Amino acid sequence: MNKEKITLKNRGQVHLISLTSHDTDRLLAMLSRMPEETLRWSMAPYRREWVERWLNTPSLIHIGAEHSGEIVGFVCIEEYTHPKRMGVGYLGTYFHRDYIGAGLETAMMELILESAKKQGVHKVDAGAVAEDEGTISLLVSLGFETEGRNRDDFLADDGTYRDVLAMGKILD
Repeated sequence: MNKEKITLKNRGQVHLISLTSHDTDRLLAMLSRMPEETLRWSMAPYRREWVERWLNTPSLIHIGAEHSGEIVGFVCIEEYTHPKRMGVGYLGTYFHRDYIGAGLETAMMELILESAKKQGVHKVDAGAVAEDEGTISLLVSLGFETEGRNRDDFLADDGTYRDVLAMGKILD
């Protein structure tokens, strides 16, 4: 990716980049600065070996966003590798707290879905904790549909289990 730019609602700009294993520390730094509300519904805390795996996975389509040398956004679609799941991937999104609501999420998600379609991905799955209205709203605005509900599928910080909505979007 050749440092394409996104102009945000506040007229600031970020550069889109491809991340490599050399970006592990920068991505970990961004993950540590995600908003509490986002972390509440995420798989945090994020560990170095997970980030290294993400950045070294050949079946991962990803886009990073950079501002002033700092990673401020990361979206990815990991394609399933089993022959029966060919052409299907799972969406992951991560944004620095200072960039939420600035238009970065929508712009990056549109780009990753377009990139996945060009690379032959047929369908993208996503999951959202049923109470995470912001994520659900964003996914719906991008054409994702609720396909089911996984009961008691996420252990929240308060020790209670929460339902996760199974969502999906057909790309072609």
